[in-house]
Amino acid sequence: MKLTIKIPELLKTSRPISWPNTAVPFVVGYIASTGRIDLLGIIGLIYFCLPYNLLLYGVNDIYDYESDIKNPRKNSIEGGLLEKSKHKELWQLIAATNLPFLIYFIAIGSTMSRILLAALIFFCFSYSAKGLRFKEIPFLDSFNSSLHFVMPFIYGVAIVGGSSYYPLAALAFLFWGMAAQAFGAIQDIGPDREAKINSIATKMGARITTRYSFWLFVATVILVIISFRTKALLPALLLLSYPLNVAFFLKYKSDAQSARFHRGWQNFMWLNFLVGFSLTQILLWHWDPFQLSGQRIAYLFIGLAGMGLAQLIIVLHNFRGLSRPKSARLEEWPKVSIIMHAYNQADNIASTILSVIGQHYPNFEMILCDLGSSDNTLKIAQSYNDKKLKVIDTKPVPAGWTIESWASQQLLDSTTGQVVISMAADTVLLPNAISTITSLLHEQKLDLVSLLPADQNKSIAQKLFLSHNHYFMLGMYPAVYLEKNYPKLASVYSGVIAYDKDAIMSLGGYELTKKSPVSDLDLPTKTKSRHGRTAFYLGSDIAISQNHASWRLIGRQNIQRFYPALRFNMPLTVALFWGGEFLTIGILIGLLGLITSLLTDYIFIILLAYIIGIIPRVIVARESQQNIFATILYPITAPVALFSLIVSMLGYELFRPRWQNRTEASV
Repeated sequence: MKLTIKIPELLKTSRPISWPNTAVPFVVGYIASTGRIDLLGIIGLIYFCLPYNLLLYGVNDIYDYESDIKNPRKNSIEGGLLEKSKHKELWQLIAATNLPFLIYFIAIGSTMSRILLAALIFFCFSYSAKGLRFKEIPFLDSFNSSLHFVMPFIYGVAIVGGSSYYPLAALAFLFWGMAAQAFGAIQDIGPDREAKINSIATKMGARITTRYSFWLFVATVILVIISFRTKALLPALLLLSYPLNVAFFLKYKSDAQSARFHRGWQNFMWLNFLVGFSLTQILLWHWDPFQLSGQRIAYLFIGLAGMGLAQLIIVLHNFRGLSRPKSARLEEWPKVSIIMHAYNQADNIASTILSVIGQHYPNFEMILCDLGSSDNTLKIAQSYNDKKLKVIDTKPVPAGWTIESWASQQLLDSTTGQVVISMAADTVLLPNAISTITSLLHEQKLDLVSLLPADQNKSIAQKLFLSHNHYFMLGMYPAVYLEKNYPKLASVYSGVIAYDKDAIMSLGGYELTKKSPVSDLDLPTKTKSRHGRTAFYLGSDIAISQNHASWRLIGRQNIQRFYPALRFNMPLTVALFWGGEFLTIGILIGLLGLITSLLTDYIFIILLAYIIGIIPRVIVARESQQNIFATILYPITAPVALFSLIVSMLGYELFRPRWQNRTEASV
């Protein structure tokens, strides 16, 4: 038989992103009963990846074809959409991939495992097949869907004759699956109602279903704590990511807003990888199926060293990609307009203005506006009697604009230069900055260039915490790769942005960013998305960001900037937080273990992990002009700085209006 279904289509139908949701529960149940992983466990692992998921989702796609063709989420990472003419062939592939495993399991299994296997297959069909269609019976749809993931866990126990089925843990898992199905159904309220498909979400509506899902996720965490008590602290913290994700959407109360829940479902799928991987490592450590015993500690610090090495590679790659080409002085000097808006920068505005006025450049102007500062920022700016400086008033912010984008557009409209440099009001330019930036634009034939300045390093708060801000971008985040390949995921460009005025005006100016979640700082990404010629370089040798000096203002600034800088990406924020905490706290525990002589047997690998982890941080600290001694203390200071990521996320998702609706100025 010649197959017309291609391998990519087959994989898309089986939804590889969901394989861990079925394979990992089986392995957990298996190891919980045997304490090991052997050939039978590996065979089961293989089955609950492609074959089982092809059965589960293939049957669903066949019977839901009429509604799926109207659903924009289909034919993507979230599900296949095979032509109806290929459905017969899909049935054949489902049988071919499943029957050999099922026959094997029946042959070696007990009566109980055979009954459970039959139930498992039944529930794969009952969810979608005609005559059953449990997915169209509210509440039963959530229960049936959850069994798709709980049954592999129970079967993993039964296949080896296990007697303990961990009832509370299984119930927690059941609640997790029911909550997931209900939350995922909300985004499909529109297509399902149009196709006259009943579901828990179409029955109860978005508002009630969201709360139903939230409390089921909360119950999951509570049951895990009750089941495992003190051992459940870290797993419970990881599992809190799920009700937290749902909580972000409690503010949406209308079914007309159901499409907005798609972002929450995408968060959920990525959280499965993060939380699932982390829980797997915890369980492997607890059960030790590979009989590593004390060697686990050595492997743990080898893993930490590997994470440090990965960050070193990211740093070197970012530095290579962000290094500026050498630039010569222009033969003809275009007029340059420097624009900035300021808010409560009384401590920094004087040095910023002086650094601009003192530039070694023959033809430039500086235009500044204040965003309603409550300190003396405006008075200080107006006190300078220099013909190159002009302070303008701004008009009231119109609907649909953030205050920074609106101010930047008015500043741009007031410029007379060919080249415009937009800079923060707390940034100091070195004497040759304008000539360097202008020649860079000219020689590289760019429409726009963004430059990352160094950070001021004076107060204790700046020394201990500001270096982490640069490291988040250059050491934990593949900035260069994302900027080139996935600009929508790239972190915010910062500090100094220079562009050709005519080129940017032809694209719409700051109209491009008026609704951006990161306001006028998003101009580089918006320009690139419209095929403008852009570049992002390190600029520590031409500009220094003074920032705030106090602990309170640095913390407030980080909280206000971090989550928008990550494009409101909840899974990425959580991943950076947990990954960073694991690395830094792990190293800290290792060093404390050496000091207290508890881990002296592992002195070499602990020190190696620390040294490898600190090398990329020292590189970034030198580039951003941070204190090297303070950088050495990263296992102590980084965990504190990382909490700003979570606080920033909670602030925007739960406690403050979305950035798009914001009219107050940034810190």
